[in-house]
Amino acid sequence: MAVFRVNTTADGINPSDGVISLREAIALANNSPGQDTILFELEPGQQTITLDSNLPNLPNLPNIPNIPNIPNIPNIPNIPNIPNIPNIPNQLTLENQPTLEITDSVNIVGLQEPDQITIEGDGGSFDIFTISNDANVTVTNLTISEGEDGIQVDDGNLNVINSIFTNNKSDGIEIAGENTNLNVVGSSFTSNEKDGIDINGNNTTSFVINSTFSDNGDNGFDINAVGQNVKVIDSTIISNNNTGIEIGTSEQVTNNVVQIFNNQIIDNLTGGSGGGVSVLGIDNEVLLVNNQITGNSAAVNGGGISVESGNTMFLGNNTITGNIADSNNDATGDGGGLFIGLGAIVGIRATQIINNLDLESESRNVFGNFFNLGGNDIQV
Repeated sequence: MAVFRVNTTADGINPSDGVISLREAIALANNSPGQDTILFELEPGQQTITLDSNLPNLPNLPNIPNIPNIPNIPNIPNIPNIPNIPNIPNQLTLENQPTLEITDSVNIVGLQEPDQITIEGDGGSFDIFTISNDANVTVTNLTISEGEDGIQVDDGNLNVINSIFTNNKSDGIEIAGENTNLNVVGSSFTSNEKDGIDINGNNTTSFVINSTFSDNGDNGFDINAVGQNVKVIDSTIISNNNTGIEIGTSEQVTNNVVQIFNNQIIDNLTGGSGGGVSVLGIDNEVLLVNNQITGNSAAVNGGGISVESGNTMFLGNNTITGNIADSNNDATGDGGGLFIGLGAIVGIRATQIINNLDLESESRNVFGNFFNLGGNDIQV
């Protein structure tokens, strides 16, 4: 285990310049066995490391001296026939790789606050970090912005502590590989053009606590794979431009277990179904306990929550109020607070579902059949 100290905001690798850039530190950590640590020793205040998407300038070539006269060349004997040369494969071209590629386990630790060090791209033509080769990576106290994805995990595990993901062209974090562990504590995902977190790799375990998902262009948290085990606890999912927490975009999203405890799911807006929470796949189990689901809207079904056929949901001690279905008033949506598709299994206990609205039907609060497990306050 080694410690590498970043002491410049410049981007690049130059062993002779007397400083260590973040890119150099990651290259060193990739070639050092064990769980290394990268620290920052920069001037006080907010510092930005901008990743360079341009190839470096080539140095000036030295002047070539005059070439002396070449003596007469003697006659060359006949050259024997040359056998056919096999096809030569295309050679690799020199390309700059601005993405910080992590291939070995490392902790990257910023300063005291996450906004003191920002790692930024060029607005979205490349990911800021990628993780591969089964690396275990922890990112603490950093802001990651202006990339395609802030971090893409292809193969490995990721812990994120007290960090900010903002203004990325795609997702804040994308889990692309299978069998990944993701833990997020005290972090913020805001104003990314797609999802705050996007889970696309199968059989992933995700734990999110005390975090915020706000103003993302698509979902706050998107679960779009098979065999997930997900917990979202003590977090705020607010004002995203699609669903707050989406579980599946098709019937191929199956066998996920999602636990949503003690969250504020507020003011999310979707053009489909499920403004606050949407469950679309098949054979998914969703537990919602002690959440406030308020002010969400859906153009179709379930302003607060939509659970489609083939899924199971338990609701305990939630407040579901002030949500709107059929928000575009075209008579295609049902269930202002909760929409339950035919064949979905839903049990509700100690939950308040009141003062929701469906603009074109009488199912203002709940549409569909459910098991009333007692202690509820559900308006007709």
